[in-house]
Amino acid sequence: MAENLDTSGTSEQTPEDSEVTTLTLNDVLELEDEMIQDAAAVLGASNDKACSYSDGYLKRQALYSCLTCIPESKEDPEKGAGICLACSYHCHDGHELVELYTKRNFRCDCGNSKFKGVKCNLCNNKEELNEANKYNQNFSGIYCVCHRPYPDPEDPLPDEMIQCIICEDWYHSRHLGVEIPSGPFAEMICGSCVSKHEFLLHYDGSKPKVMGEGECKKPVNKSETVGAKFWQDLAWRGELCTCDECLEMYKTQNVMFLIDAEDPVHLYEEKGKAKAKEVVETHNRNFMNSLDRVQLVEAIAGYNDLKENLAEYLKKFVENKKVVKEEDIREFFDGMMARKKQKVSVPPFCH
Repeated sequence: MAENLDTSGTSEQTPEDSEVTTLTLNDVLELEDEMIQDAAAVLGASNDKACSYSDGYLKRQALYSCLTCIPESKEDPEKGAGICLACSYHCHDGHELVELYTKRNFRCDCGNSKFKGVKCNLCNNKEELNEANKYNQNFSGIYCVCHRPYPDPEDPLPDEMIQCIICEDWYHSRHLGVEIPSGPFAEMICGSCVSKHEFLLHYDGSKPKVMGEGECKKPVNKSETVGAKFWQDLAWRGELCTCDECLEMYKTQNVMFLIDAEDPVHLYEEKGKAKAKEVVETHNRNFMNSLDRVQLVEAIAGYNDLKENLAEYLKKFVENKKVVKEEDIREFFDGMMARKKQKVSVPPFCH
């Protein structure tokens, strides 16, 4: 444990503890839960055993770029390839992989002609290329307008990375060229994409016209500020005009996904979290069902015993406003193990 645990929000620290970051037990549990939730959001909806190639171009999936198999992709992203979660485990284990988070409308490249004869271990019957796949600089392991890796070992400044929903590149907040909203926001479109798709400027703070069915409802007013745009919620997508002329424009500009209700990343994330939760609950249920009545009672009793003893042990730290250190936690669990041994040990007089 690199950090100490503090059971009180007003703990008094000694001089030697003043430079040590302290966390409450709730902080640790919340941090662990957040990490699990983040991983589940990205990976939970993906299959880790079967290559996704046979599913075709998926609306969204977790992807990786293998720089070991295709080192030239470090210089040229178009030579890069995207591999699915299962292939990252079964075909590229131990390789230098770039985590691409998620990409839309992508088909797994593992084992196609980009890999120069190296076949996929999970699916051998693949076309030479996936013509509809799109590649950006992320496949080379670099991001943003600064074209740097993330995390960047040469950049000491901590900064949030935000993904553009159109080009799907990631940007440092300080490099977007606009003020970042102080409150929550649902989606961001980078300045470069806004300049390429000027119709978006009509929806920057303007409400669509109330028109008859089939008529264009794109707002007349157009923002003069061309730069990164933040959208508070997903409702803005529903306000995009879907008249024949606008639909043809979206198709020409390759942004039809903007009017797809299933496209937003957060929907994929929620699906991943739900799947991960189902897996955990099923595992727990199967585990509990595998226990006989005695084992089940012992398991519940063991959990309650741990909870009660830990609460009692930590109470003295709360009362004395002391910081819980690593050696204290070790002392507690050593004591628990000693008690367990005493319970299961056969007394010398029993034969």
